[in-house]
Parts: sequence; C-alpha cells; structure tokens
Amino acid sequence: MGEVIVAFLIMFAVVVVGVAIISVPIMIANARGISGGEKVAIIILSILGIFFGITWFVALILSLVWHGDCLSGDNLDKLEKLSKLYKDKVITKSEYERMKSKLMRE
Repeated sequence: MGEVIVAFLIMFAVVVVGVAIISVPIMIANARGISGGEKVAIIILSILGIFFGITWFVALILSLVWHGDCLSGDNLDKLEKLSKLYKDKVITKSEYERMKSKLMRE
C-alpha cells in the first residue's frame, strides 16, 4: 500500500510542476499586456508543449518578443492632443503630467 501512495505523490508532483512550467509563457504574456490573437497563439502553443516540447519554447520566445498594448488607438490620439496643448502653453507641466499618467493607466 505504501508504494501506491508514493507513486501517487510522485505523479501528482510531476503534474503540478508540468502545469507550472507550461503556464510560464502565459504568465509572461499577461504581465506584458499581450492580448487578442497573440495571447491565444501563446496559450495554444504552451498547451501543445505537453506533446511537442518545441512549441513551448516558441510560446516562450513569442511572449518575450511580442509587445502588449500599452496604449490603445484612442488613448494615443488623446496623448498627442495633450502634448500639443502642453506645447502651445494651454496647460501647465503638472497638468500635462497628471493627465498623461491617467491616460497611461487606462
């Protein structure tokens, strides 16, 4: 009976470590703000890494290379307008910095 428990614990540990390793590219993609089709590709390649190890490495590389959306198109336009207002002396530097940091958080 003791051998069965030891074998179960070993299998459980292998599964936990495997899931942790497979989720590394996904966690990196989340931290870098990667979304949409790029994130789906990373998830699929990570999961396929269970069967084909090379796809996990591809997912890891892609999660490190692809850039996340730090600014959406709307926010980028707003940031450009905000910059123009600052250059034209319509708003102060402190107002500019405050509004800019607010846009960067969105």
